[in-house]
Amino acid sequence: MLGSGAVDALKSGTELFRNDEIRVWTLDGEVLIASITAKLHLISPTVTEGLLKAVEIAEEKFQGLVIWSPDDVFSAGANLEALMPVFMKSGAKGIAPEEKKLQDAMLRIRYAGVPVVAAVRGLALGGGCELAIHSARRVAAMESYIGLVEVGVGLIPGAGGLTYIARRAAEMANAGNANADILKFVTDGFTSAAMAKVGTSALESRKLGYLVDGDVIVPHKDELLYVATQQAKALFASGYRAPVKRLFPVAGRSGIATIKGQLANMRDGGFISAHDFHISALIADVVCGGEVDAGSLVSEEYLMALERRHFCSLLEHPKTQERIMGMLQTGKPVRN
Repeated sequence: MLGSGAVDALKSGTELFRNDEIRVWTLDGEVLIASITAKLHLISPTVTEGLLKAVEIAEEKFQGLVIWSPDDVFSAGANLEALMPVFMKSGAKGIAPEEKKLQDAMLRIRYAGVPVVAAVRGLALGGGCELAIHSARRVAAMESYIGLVEVGVGLIPGAGGLTYIARRAAEMANAGNANADILKFVTDGFTSAAMAKVGTSALESRKLGYLVDGDVIVPHKDELLYVATQQAKALFASGYRAPVKRLFPVAGRSGIATIKGQLANMRDGGFISAHDFHISALIADVVCGGEVDAGSLVSEEYLMALERRHFCSLLEHPKTQERIMGMLQTGKPVRN
């Protein structure tokens, strides 16, 4: 049995595609592996392009695709620095198309014709978390730290993370009771994103909803690649079909009002800043589906458009710009 500790992601196996920030390769000719090679495995337009290429190759010739890297970072998120030249030249208008490409890539992974398995160890933050939750299955080492942390730089999750929270809430409400209150399930996901909660282990990441039933937790990180590859093969062998695109109900404007009421109390009590309130209110707007009636049916694309709009509006906000520059310069979050 080959543990991933014995594998060099930059040299092993047969290479099928490579660019400056990702390598797409196979060990056994049956399952394709995509290894992000960028610093901290940050997701840039170059990485997105490579992931799309990997899905395309996997659908043509392989049983599945595993996203795996050999060190303790699955992905620390989106590469904000890579987007700065576009932002300086064109502002948020220039970022919106890049943001949509990333969202479309997440949906491409979710609806791929072969199973995509995220082999997670170490950090899976922001865009890294979004990459994992859009995969067909996650195989996570016990020491996995998964979460949506964008509020730390004054942004909201913009690559489908909030859409995932809304969809999961609808699925959980539906599984328990046809008349269940979606808001009860939305609130947990909202809190995780608004407070930038990160699971301190795979087990806690499961409690936060970033790992779900059917996902596999492995105690030894050196077995991660082997187990993920076997999961991809098992899904393929059992006749894997991509999920069917469905509309799902949202909590709507009444849900937004409830959450904003709670946020106002926190702001007025001095627990959060005015800018934290603003960001959290935008998160609530997305996870509740915007200004629609409770129970309205929406699509993932509709919610992603909301994500994109709010993400880009925050990029123009001076306090968000302070947070981004502070993080890029010092590596520490700015509280403002």
